[in-house]
Amino acid sequence: MTAGRRIVAGLFVSMDGVVEAPEKWGMPYNTGETAEALTRLFDDADTALLGRSTYQMWSSFFPHMTNDQIPTADWLNAAPKYVVSSTLTEVGQWKGSHLITGDDIADQIRALKQQPGDNINVGGSITLVQWLMQNSLLDDLYLQIAPVIAGTGRTLADGDQIPMNLAATRAFANGVIETHYTPASR
Repeated sequence: MTAGRRIVAGLFVSMDGVVEAPEKWGMPYNTGETAEALTRLFDDADTALLGRSTYQMWSSFFPHMTNDQIPTADWLNAAPKYVVSSTLTEVGQWKGSHLITGDDIADQIRALKQQPGDNINVGGSITLVQWLMQNSLLDDLYLQIAPVIAGTGRTLADGDQIPMNLAATRAFANGVIETHYTPASR
């Protein structure tokens, strides 16, 4: 793929719309074909874009993991990682990590999208996904809706209406429904 890379985000979501802390309610459903579908999002990407919280959590975990333990570990450990933060002044020692900060974050991300390469993958990072959608920088949003009511937690919505087009859906045998959305304004 040449310049004009796509930013692709994948999130777990509960039936009541919660995207926060899927490790507490969604992991029983992240198996088999559901896990394979999520892993496939990494196949077409060569770069990770992360928010501060996700980066801090993952950077203490993934460097010690391999694909034998977590199917995307080798990819995450090898890929360039761009961390969007208004509070960090530097990123840690996780190999290939770069900081995006300052007043021109949207311009920096647009420039990253124009560099040669494959898709840019966003995992987790709820605040970043919301911000990317609000700034018309997100190209694809995959939601894996788990058949569970989380009961409490942050949702993807933060008050702004953002129209989306449904590109595809599929149901998995474990009850998870995957939806693929693209921005309606494109």
